[in-house]
Amino acid sequence: MTKDAEDGGYPEVGERLGPYMLGARIGSGGMGWVYEALDTRLHRQVAVKVIAPQLAGDAGFRDRFVREAQAQASLDSPHVVHVYDHGEVDGRLYLVTQHIPDGDLADALRTHGAPPLEAAVDIVAQVAAGLADVHAAGFVHRDVKPSNVLLRRREDGVTAYLGDFGIVREADADHTATAAGTAGTPDFMAPELHTGAKASARTDVYSLGCLLWTTLTGSPPYSGASEWELVTAHREQPVPRLPGEGPLVEGVNRVLATAMAKDPAQRYADARPLREDLRDLLRLPAGGPVVPVDAVDPPAAAPLPPPPHARRRLVALVAAILVLAVVGVVAWALTWGEEDDEATGGAPSLDRGRAVASVAAAFEEQLGEAAARSGIAVCMAEHWVDGTGLSQLRADGFLTEDSTFVDRPSAEMTDQMRAAVAAALTACVGAAGDG
Repeated sequence: MTKDAEDGGYPEVGERLGPYMLGARIGSGGMGWVYEALDTRLHRQVAVKVIAPQLAGDAGFRDRFVREAQAQASLDSPHVVHVYDHGEVDGRLYLVTQHIPDGDLADALRTHGAPPLEAAVDIVAQVAAGLADVHAAGFVHRDVKPSNVLLRRREDGVTAYLGDFGIVREADADHTATAAGTAGTPDFMAPELHTGAKASARTDVYSLGCLLWTTLTGSPPYSGASEWELVTAHREQPVPRLPGEGPLVEGVNRVLATAMAKDPAQRYADARPLREDLRDLLRLPAGGPVVPVDAVDPPAAAPLPPPPHARRRLVALVAAILVLAVVGVVAWALTWGEEDDEATGGAPSLDRGRAVASVAAAFEEQLGEAAARSGIAVCMAEHWVDGTGLSQLRADGFLTEDSTFVDRPSAEMTDQMRAAVAAALTACVGAAGDG
């Protein structure tokens, strides 16, 4: 047994806990140590959290651990680390969870810095989706922070999972001797928790707002030379704001102001509306085209005018920009997302519906079957039609009077149309990756 394991009463690498063969230690904290492990029954890699011996020896904690492990195992969320099993061997309590292989958000921020704005919002929107499922099941997490967000990198993006439920509790549970006092991490704790308030979905929302700021900037929202100064900053300093302009920056600042409101009553009631607002932000343009139009639609170099079929038309331009945009998102994912819902808005008019269907059909013809299956063609058509306006599209010759799309040369696009294409790409490129 290693000295650390012997001194702390933890198992060493190579030991077994029931059917689980323990590998390297991959995490540690006040609640216990986490090991990579092999489930010898199912031959799959898992993570095993061995509860700290001083906690495992407390009868009240043991009873609560079993109840909450069983409840957590019932959570079925694509953005929450799944609980597979729990047990006890020789007085050691353990929890078996899904193994997420690519480290946590805190490590990623330290190593690579803050990701691009849209990617940061996407990651936190995924975490908000997981936290919304936790709240819907009647739990509060109480320790939402970057090191408890695990990442899995795939060719088409990064998936985020909310993990480490070491201090999760039922929302209506009473405080106990083993759970008394403040629990959490001061950098991300709601200010009222330091004055004796009970943890709730609203305190989790505050922590998620702090997580959003940290993911956007690489640093927590407040700092202090001591814990007292840090707590005072959370209680008294204004909610931080991103500098800059544009719909996305302004939207992020609105979400931060609500999530991190000093008065809990002014925050989101739980993570669900926060998740929806973050998803809506992903539909907003960052403030300019995703890819400059001139980069993919240069003027003809030949002195003679090209034949009509050689002139880049709108749907071909969109396809070219889309390819470049997808390449950029994937490149970020491999070096350093959650599904977009359908575009929001009021009930569509008959004319709008015809226009969207006609434009979407043209996009599908250019982009292929994948665009139809993933829904990106319809998504882009909706954003482009709504962003430009039916009357403007008709006036510029891109729609007939009966709302049929006319694929005209991209050189005839107005600045408003180009901005609408950029907004459509910003809103819908994530859907393309999911398809």
